[in-house]
Amino acid sequence: MQRCLLLLICLTVTACGGGSGSGSGGTVGLSERPANSECLAFDATAEVQLTPIAASLSFNSPLLMLPHPSQPGIFYVVEQGGLIHRLDLNTETRSQLVNLATDYSLSECNECGLLGMAFDPEFGSNGFVYLSFTENTNGMTSFVARFESTDEGQSLRRDGIGNLVRSNLVQQRQPFSNHNGGHIAFGPDNLLFVGLGDGGDANDPGNRAQSLSTRLGKMLRFNPDGTPASNEVSGSVPEIYAYGLRNPWRWSFDRDTGELWAGDVGQRQFEEINRISLGGNYGWRCYEGYERTSNSCGASPSGPFIEPVHAYGRSDGISVTGGYVYRGNNMPALRGAYLFSDFGSGTLWALERQPDDSYQRRTLLETGRNVASFAQDRDGELYLVTFSGLFRIDPVNVDVELPQTLSETGCVQADAPWQPADGLIPYRPIEPFWSDGADKIRYMALPDGTRITLDESGDFQFPRGSVLVKNFTLAQRLIETRLYLHNADGSWSGYSYQWNEAGTDAELVNGGRDVDVGGQIWHYPSAGECTQCHTAAAGFTLGLETAQLNSSFTYPQTGRTANQLDTLAGIGVLSAPPTPAQRSRRLSRSTDDTAAIDARARSYLHSNCSHCHRPGGTTQSSMDLRITTPLNATGVCGEPPSNGNLGRDGARLVAPGDAANSLLHLRMVADDANRMPPISTLQVDTRGAQLVADWINQLPGCN
Repeated sequence: MQRCLLLLICLTVTACGGGSGSGSGGTVGLSERPANSECLAFDATAEVQLTPIAASLSFNSPLLMLPHPSQPGIFYVVEQGGLIHRLDLNTETRSQLVNLATDYSLSECNECGLLGMAFDPEFGSNGFVYLSFTENTNGMTSFVARFESTDEGQSLRRDGIGNLVRSNLVQQRQPFSNHNGGHIAFGPDNLLFVGLGDGGDANDPGNRAQSLSTRLGKMLRFNPDGTPASNEVSGSVPEIYAYGLRNPWRWSFDRDTGELWAGDVGQRQFEEINRISLGGNYGWRCYEGYERTSNSCGASPSGPFIEPVHAYGRSDGISVTGGYVYRGNNMPALRGAYLFSDFGSGTLWALERQPDDSYQRRTLLETGRNVASFAQDRDGELYLVTFSGLFRIDPVNVDVELPQTLSETGCVQADAPWQPADGLIPYRPIEPFWSDGADKIRYMALPDGTRITLDESGDFQFPRGSVLVKNFTLAQRLIETRLYLHNADGSWSGYSYQWNEAGTDAELVNGGRDVDVGGQIWHYPSAGECTQCHTAAAGFTLGLETAQLNSSFTYPQTGRTANQLDTLAGIGVLSAPPTPAQRSRRLSRSTDDTAAIDARARSYLHSNCSHCHRPGGTTQSSMDLRITTPLNATGVCGEPPSNGNLGRDGARLVAPGDAANSLLHLRMVADDANRMPPISTLQVDTRGAQLVADWINQLPGCN
């Protein structure tokens, strides 16, 4: 144990090299690239794999993919901005069905735009195509409109003056910009189902989901011409099929049984999977998951409410994406299971029915991707629609067992697991992520013969098989080691190992865990929590970018101090040296009192917040907290909140000169579920919060 402590103290001291670190071609910290054939991604817990489809094509915020009603291999990919692609998987080519944004003023917000598409059951004879979207008409309005195709889905018909032939079937004014739902589909009864959220803001302030006089917070059912079907929900407007929903995001019918399964997005505690039936009340805003909320319930305080089939908390994800009951043939072990995911964590799960009619969940794959939707082809095989591409879900052909102890992973010395394996390369970001006051020592491990590429923004793109290793210490005691693996299918997955009291080895943590460590509760994250922070939008790896590593570092192997970018380029780890533009970007340490407060605060927000708060990120907010984004373009300065104000009327995300009314700061110091970051940390970073408050208080304005 003494040897462990001495080593950690030594590494902590030598890892704190100073200097500007902005040189190029100077001293190299390592003599050569270490060989590594042991510390490699083992991709161990996956039961399925993702096979890219149409990999040569790119899509901008795709939200939906659905097959042509009769033509094999033809799919339609719906983009949130209004564009619908007609995709031929046989040739991996595409054409444009329509771009609604050229015809209508579509709403622009994180939960607005083109949200749904469905083909009429008689499409072969009538050519009817149904689209669901939000439009800037008398404020923001949700529409379900019917269009026509006369060429088997290659285009939509226009009239003599070039306007799309459109019949509005559903028109619903939206009071807020979030919780629009928008998914549409025809059921086995050949009737049109429409899912709408509760209208937005926090806690459903109008209790709309429980009110039977509004369509908001409901599952609706119509005849194909838009007239209400015979739903017969007592006391309701006639189109209501079920109610008590917060924001149903993707739902589907079991092609064998006809049952309707839906994912309903939670607020701060639970995400739900519901089986929707006629007349059912699913609880919101009275219940979230299985638990009673603090909200009043108006005329229906006691229901009766239908409990979800399954609910999960924030350790597993932040925004459920409903999927399908699998009825294909390629994965027999999953037949009859309901597959679903989470937009934030990207975890792919299966819900399986047990002999006692309960459901048990198991993890199939940590995809590390923002899963926006599932798709089902004519044969019942399933696909994922993500912000980083389209994928088919296939069976895994290999079975590898996850090492249960750190000493077995190949990433440490087997007989002294507190020491890194010889093939690891240490590194240190300028501005580290807050981890409840823990000190961290970091390493990267690349398969022999591979290299890192740098994208335009300077993010590191690691080869498959790479592993990132991070040791956490509290009071110089080693408590956790995390491994982050770039798997063979291109996904990333994270695992935590908890060190024993003797400091001799660490055991794999299955799921999240809270442990008292010297009087402080330390949280070991689940694999799903890892992917919530390591977002696809941020390039998966955090802290590994040129702006973070453009600094000096003292390498324990040689005792030499050198610029980290120079060293990585010098030993052949980078496929090409950083460009002058990449070298010109460098973060500041938030604790460096000699640096400008703007640079320090923006560096802190970049490191701790921007992995989620950026374009394509996993939040419902449109904030962009990357340091390269000018303040007036971040979407925070002077902006009102879109999802709750913490009880402070008139508060802004950032109110220049007034941190006390700036939600960016107030969420950092909140002592409840409103606190940011929302996962994997239990301690407020008081120093970081004070820095952000000081920065806001001295801001003269938003320019």
